[in-house]
Amino acid sequence: MEVIVYVEITKLNYFKVVAEVNNITQAAKHLNISQPALSKAIHSLEEELGVKLFNRKGRQIHLNQYGELMKLQVDKAFNALNEGERILKNITGLEQGQVSFAVTFPHVMPTLVQQYLREHPRTKIKQYQATSERATQLILDDKVDFAISTIPIVHKDITWIPLLQDDIYLTVSKQHYLAKRNIVSLQEIRNEGLIGQISGYGFRDIIDTILGNEGITPNYQVEVEDSSAILKLVAMNIGISFTPKQALIHDDNNIVAIPINSPNCYRMIGIGYKTSHYFTAVAESFKQFSIDYFEKYSSV
Repeated sequence: MEVIVYVEITKLNYFKVVAEVNNITQAAKHLNISQPALSKAIHSLEEELGVKLFNRKGRQIHLNQYGELMKLQVDKAFNALNEGERILKNITGLEQGQVSFAVTFPHVMPTLVQQYLREHPRTKIKQYQATSERATQLILDDKVDFAISTIPIVHKDITWIPLLQDDIYLTVSKQHYLAKRNIVSLQEIRNEGLIGQISGYGFRDIIDTILGNEGITPNYQVEVEDSSAILKLVAMNIGISFTPKQALIHDDNNIVAIPINSPNCYRMIGIGYKTSHYFTAVAESFKQFSIDYFEKYSSV
């Protein structure tokens, strides 16, 4: 005989918060309830489920194996509820033109957003700057409608469409000895001091792979987290860098971009979204606008 357990959603929310902060006192403050009331609710939930969900040690409280399993299912349930609310708001007209998306690179987004808002000025847009891993999770959790990335997002529940081959250039200061060159090979610059992002960022990984395939160990002289600082340092003639074409839309007069004589010096820009995701009218509109935007550049 199957036993069905009915649990109040309030208790599940309490459980979710406690599991995230690992502290009853902090969770109670966050939920704006008393600590005894929260402890009682968690204990009641454990009794209803017939298992302990936490390991307790002093004021600290951590999920055990049953709690980890429960947390996974509770997160799925709340994500489904949030998605249902979003869909209903769209159907009933309560959501006034809102779209959210993630990007793994910042350069072209202001221009893309500006052009879309010029045609749809009442749309509300929320953009997340994310690594490929975080973008994948945001998609799966329905926190964003889609993500634009420079690394293919591979997951059984996600559709990823390549949009644009973005060629990579060598960027140097006007004072650099290579500044007057029309083209350069990777072997010529194998000993040059590079300026790039710190390890772990998507574009850094792309560059390291390209150089590694040429048998070159990158010589990073300056590594930064903020990609917008790279070309500023290049302009000061501190070192050289690799820069994708899309990042050169706003040219700096103190920087020279030189084509690289290698068929592998490019990154692929694409768009990824959850295959089962419900797209509101405005989200579908912005997604298609983004696809058209990049496909237009691919034909230039």
